[in-house]
Amino acid sequence: MPMLFAVALAVLTTAGPGRAAPDPGAPVAAGIVRGQVRSESTGAPLALAVVEVVDLGTPVRAVTDSAGDYVLRHVPAGRHIVRATHFDHAPFEVEVLVPPGGDMVVDLSLALRPLTLPAVLARVRDRDGLDTMSASAPDLAAASMRLLEASPGVAELGLAQAARAVPGGAQPSDPSDVLYVRGGAADLKLVLLDGAPVYAPFHVGGLLTPFESDALRSAKLYLGGAPARYDGGLSYVLDLHTRAGRSDGTHSSGAVDMLSARTLVDGPVGNVATYMVSARGVHGLGADALLNAPFPYLYGDGLGRVDLKLGGNRTLRATGFWNRETVRLDGAGSQGSSTYWGNAAGSLRYCGTIAGADGELTASVGEFDAMLPVGGDRPMLADGTSRRVRLAADFGEALGSAELHWGASYDRLSIYYFGFSLTHQDSLVMHADAGGNALGAYVDGAWQPARWLRLRGGLRADRFDGDAQPRLGPRLSATWVLGDRSTVTLAAGRYHQYVRATEAAVVSSGATSSEHAVPPLSVAEASHVVLSLDQGLDEGVRLGVEGYYKRFRGVPSDQTTAPSPAEASGVDVWLRRTGGRVTGWVGYSLTWVWAANGAEETTDLFSDHQLLSAGLGTPLIGHAYLDVRFSYGSGMPFTAVPQPDRPAPVEPMSGGGPKADIAAPLSSPGPEGVTVAPGPDDPYLRLDAQLARSFDGRYRGMAFHVTPYVRVINALDRRDALFYQYDRTRDQQPQAVGALPVLPIVGFAWRF
Repeated sequence: MPMLFAVALAVLTTAGPGRAAPDPGAPVAAGIVRGQVRSESTGAPLALAVVEVVDLGTPVRAVTDSAGDYVLRHVPAGRHIVRATHFDHAPFEVEVLVPPGGDMVVDLSLALRPLTLPAVLARVRDRDGLDTMSASAPDLAAASMRLLEASPGVAELGLAQAARAVPGGAQPSDPSDVLYVRGGAADLKLVLLDGAPVYAPFHVGGLLTPFESDALRSAKLYLGGAPARYDGGLSYVLDLHTRAGRSDGTHSSGAVDMLSARTLVDGPVGNVATYMVSARGVHGLGADALLNAPFPYLYGDGLGRVDLKLGGNRTLRATGFWNRETVRLDGAGSQGSSTYWGNAAGSLRYCGTIAGADGELTASVGEFDAMLPVGGDRPMLADGTSRRVRLAADFGEALGSAELHWGASYDRLSIYYFGFSLTHQDSLVMHADAGGNALGAYVDGAWQPARWLRLRGGLRADRFDGDAQPRLGPRLSATWVLGDRSTVTLAAGRYHQYVRATEAAVVSSGATSSEHAVPPLSVAEASHVVLSLDQGLDEGVRLGVEGYYKRFRGVPSDQTTAPSPAEASGVDVWLRRTGGRVTGWVGYSLTWVWAANGAEETTDLFSDHQLLSAGLGTPLIGHAYLDVRFSYGSGMPFTAVPQPDRPAPVEPMSGGGPKADIAAPLSSPGPEGVTVAPGPDDPYLRLDAQLARSFDGRYRGMAFHVTPYVRVINALDRRDALFYQYDRTRDQQPQAVGALPVLPIVGFAWRF
């Protein structure tokens, strides 16, 4: 144990054989004291702990970095008292003997001792680029729970709907020709990564954590009542911020196992810049032998950030991101047997004082691309791309007890649809595109008139192509502070954004590439009302409850030929623990969505779904650590996509066979009277577990940590896939495409 080791070392040196007193006039050689500070209760490294030599006239002190490491240089040789302090841990002192010109390692453990402080009114200006701390898993819990309802990009983009509009080209003749994609066809969220718009900057397949938490500083989720600086986000707004690279030296972390690999490196570039680069991938190289079949998933992403110091408080920040996810729809790997989707995004931000106000200027671009094999009389590869260019200027200034924020933005949205024949090489059977511009401006203010009340209000105006008048989006939020640990917030707002055309508006170009039609982009609107409670239950334990009501107008629907009004309500509950031996979270979301059927005031288009996400981490005997993640979803929607041509069905046996069993439950008429099979109704369920043991060491004065681990992917012997299809030869219910059995994964992680 680090504490006992330090105490034993001090005792042994004190009890050692006597030695002659040094000559007072002789110079005293200096040494180095280095080590790591950890929490005694959890074993986790303590960042921002102060370590100092307290018995010297000239103070020698250091502050631990995010890994808990410290270095005390120029410590005179001899016996000294080293003290470590941390704001929520008890201080600890130990006597050490520093050898002349030597390098001494002293690891310290501090006992948890939370402090109770009087109420303080604090005003903080956001400087995310100066924060090099990584977000913890519990901090990302609310955003991670939302990812359960995130559909694959092929559904978000509306690619399946565009392909189905090709005359005679994508109408399934049999229910078993339909591929079901988990997730609704229109997911109207706004996701920003360092200001760059992206569709899905996370891993949907669930074989990696959704986010690379070591690379993120924060993930702000707004279910409603978001500040006026955010445009769009009819369902919700997710604002992701990466962390800056550290300037105290090069650091690295990562892991490699039979299924995936990841790495992160950050450090300084001279004295004027820092960098942070991360990469992840799902390769499946070690899983083929266990599956006795080709591995069905592939994934890769890369994220990089550079911060350039321009002097004073001015900083130039550049962020780049890329990801791609692929799912094989059959084991043969033939043409048209896989689908993929991915993002490429980047932003350039200038942060500093502009005309006396805190300002941030952002130029960003985000491109999303998806490809899906689509069947019918003319099987095709459908390719869809969405590109968004965004320029924004945001400013803020303190005005006494209030804060004022204002800014403007310009957006250019472009959507492209292509379809290439699978039977005739280089034959274009679908070509459509659309584009639109949006110019917006906002003003937003925050004021705390009393200790128990905080107010925020703003107004956003957006001008879209084709609109004679700007669309106004008011925002309002009021927070009541109930005691030291509890707050209640009531928020409301209106949002506008471009949405893709409905299926009926997408017209095929025919068989030649010279002809094409332009499906229009329309402007949709959503109004939100949100009531939330944030309650502190114990030290490091918080409870959140959030209920909301939303009304949508102009949102594309697959049930009607034109956008129809829709409404939604729901409740989110989360419990998060970030301190103590056991950390983790539990989140639950219940949502109802209903819409009027055309002009009639009926609500027969009704659906509901529930989501549950949980994570648990705890140390075990012998410095081992257990991490468990659980996901559950019920009632999640599916998008039906016609499949490419498949082998002819086996004729049903007399008396009713597989074909009759399949056709029996089908009753929903599709386009032009074609019968479409219903989507899967089984709940979504995943449980993964990991057991790890860390070993610490040093090499040439550099601390490193190696952690071998064993993961069990899908510990419940069931892993729900993103895609489902009917096996027309024998199965009555749709079967998962690429579902994985239980997979034991062995690997190791490192950090230095």
